[in-house]
Amino acid sequence: MTTGSRFAQNCAKCGACTTVCPVYRQTGREYHTGRGKLHLLSKLDPAEASATYAEILSHCLLCGACSQVCSRQLPVAELLAEARGELTRRAGRQVMLRALSGGLLSRPHLLKALAPMARRLKELRLPADSGLNLRLGLMPDQESAAAANQDNTSDTPATISSPAAQKPKITDHRVQSGVSEHGMPQVFSGCFATYIEPEITRSLLSLLTRTGPAPADTPSGQGCCGLAAYSCGQREQARRLARKNIAAYPGQNPIVVACASCAAHLRRYPELLADDPQWASRAENFAGRIREFSQLLSEQSPLSGSDAYRPLKQQVTDPGEQLPGSDEPATLKVLYHDPCHLRFGLQITRAPRQLLTGLPGLELLELPDGPQCCGHGGLFHLAHPESADGILQRVSEAARTLNPQVITTACTGCLLHWRQARRQGYHQARVVHLAVLLDRLTRGTGD
Repeated sequence: MTTGSRFAQNCAKCGACTTVCPVYRQTGREYHTGRGKLHLLSKLDPAEASATYAEILSHCLLCGACSQVCSRQLPVAELLAEARGELTRRAGRQVMLRALSGGLLSRPHLLKALAPMARRLKELRLPADSGLNLRLGLMPDQESAAAANQDNTSDTPATISSPAAQKPKITDHRVQSGVSEHGMPQVFSGCFATYIEPEITRSLLSLLTRTGPAPADTPSGQGCCGLAAYSCGQREQARRLARKNIAAYPGQNPIVVACASCAAHLRRYPELLADDPQWASRAENFAGRIREFSQLLSEQSPLSGSDAYRPLKQQVTDPGEQLPGSDEPATLKVLYHDPCHLRFGLQITRAPRQLLTGLPGLELLELPDGPQCCGHGGLFHLAHPESADGILQRVSEAARTLNPQVITTACTGCLLHWRQARRQGYHQARVVHLAVLLDRLTRGTGD
């Protein structure tokens, strides 16, 4: 009997997990709930799983909502991730595509080689049903391609930045050795911000430079955080990636992360390496230095508290654009989407909102029934596209009732899924990473 199955037997069968499970809300099937999966896990060995059993175990976002409400505090998501590692077969649709995606994430040299092609694809008007558009989700909105050409990296709409706005004058910190002065923050970019949309890293560096100590050089040895491997049950690959990242960040410098999913998984390194005497203490040290960027910024100098920042009207509207019948600048209506790894994993919900509400002329919107999962789930959207799309449609319908101009989030996976929703016509808002949005809205006229 595995450790996971012993934990599973402690499930009280109360059903609290059913009320918060996005997959269950979509499918209505009991075996897709945390309770249902734990029951199966207590009876059946994943190492001897049938195709049906493997399919059930894979049909989970690992969002952590069930763990959050469990009356017995069972780590349901962690138990399911462990069970996936014992599977002898792969499940879900597009197995080869998911395997390719996971393999690329663990091979930075391949990602680096393919990145120019991915960025070039952003400029093309691909059909709405293109497999690259709908499955890999690497491209931004077609309508913003012209604006993206300025940086060749971003989905940030031109209306969020004045045509006269210039890039902040900061040094490229993405290279060098990782040896730096004690206390200066270093940045962990992650795969997407490193290879596909570097503007996220540039914006984060700009924000850090303007609100606290200038960031130190970021080591070139960083790699994928390993979340995709962990979620697929490839524990050894996840451990290997963890060791690589720990070795890349020696010292005591804070490590600032702009992707919620990366930040949550980097904090999990002590768990991954707990039985490795050579790395356990280093993993503890590393995890203790991880800082999610919105929480760090909310603790530093206010973004909106200086006369050096550009007025919001000049940042978010074309010159002279105003609300009908008003001499006041238009209010920017922004919906912030809570990434599950931030909401349930790191339990950070206030900091992003504090940063946004501190900006003049910005109206922060909230979903009618509270935060919801977008359905991306790392590689879940590749394994179970119908369920992922159904969850995405549900949250998009809720967002559409608010008529936001911009949807922003702090997770690159969520960012991609919300962009996919716009391409499919589920909503009309622009979709921008939170770091990019904050940088564009607060960048001073002297930069």
